Amino acid sequence: MAILVVEDEADMADVICYMLRRAGHDVITAADGHAALSSWREHKPELILLDIGLPGRDGWEVCRTVKNESTTPVMIVSGNDGEEDMVRGFDVGAEDYICKPFSPRLLQARIRSLLQRSRASAGTHASDSSLIGDLSIDSRWRTASCGDRSVRLTPLEYRVLRELALHTGQVVPHSELIEKIWGYQDETSSSVVKGHIRSVRLKLGTLQSNATIRIVPSVGYILEART
Repeated sequence: MAILVVEDEADMADVICYMLRRAGHDVITAADGHAALSSWREHKPELILLDIGLPGRDGWEVCRTVKNESTTPVMIVSGNDGEEDMVRGFDVGAEDYICKPFSPRLLQARIRSLLQRSRASAGTHASDSSLIGDLSIDSRWRTASCGDRSVRLTPLEYRVLRELALHTGQVVPHSELIEKIWGYQDETSSSVVKGHIRSVRLKLGTLQSNATIRIVPSVGYILEART
């Protein structure tokens, strides 16, 4: 399966494509949002590397559409390095976010990690259900439920909630979540987690569950059942 590179700057697209092909990947390219969605639907790539500032439909809209319709992993590759942009990227469903200019070795490492996680997830057919207070988490359907209410979780929201559930009542540090879920060590990247934590907390709120994620400032998060 191929990697779809969505980049409107020809020089940058050439650099990324050359690097990917040298690593043995098949590559498809698109230079605008409409072409990106058309190529994604036609070729069903294993991964999308997505720029944000695209002609036509921008990268935010492309990512949102892809994640609403599929589990295709998306890595945003952007010159916008602000925390708000990173959080927004995760809010629309991206699995990873890397800023330009980037280290080719770092980009390749993140691609390997993301593909490994995606392939492992695709090969898992578990149907177990975990219970925290009145909240149940189903791994087959990637849902969180409370009573007769249920919400779907994105792949990363599920992984974040599942990791916290494995340590219910314990503080899980930012760095541990990043290592377990994103596959790399970077204690300065707590912003990577914030968007997903916020999304999961909002979804738990709609369920009116007594399970809640408590933020421990500058440390991490605790999943616990309110009494």
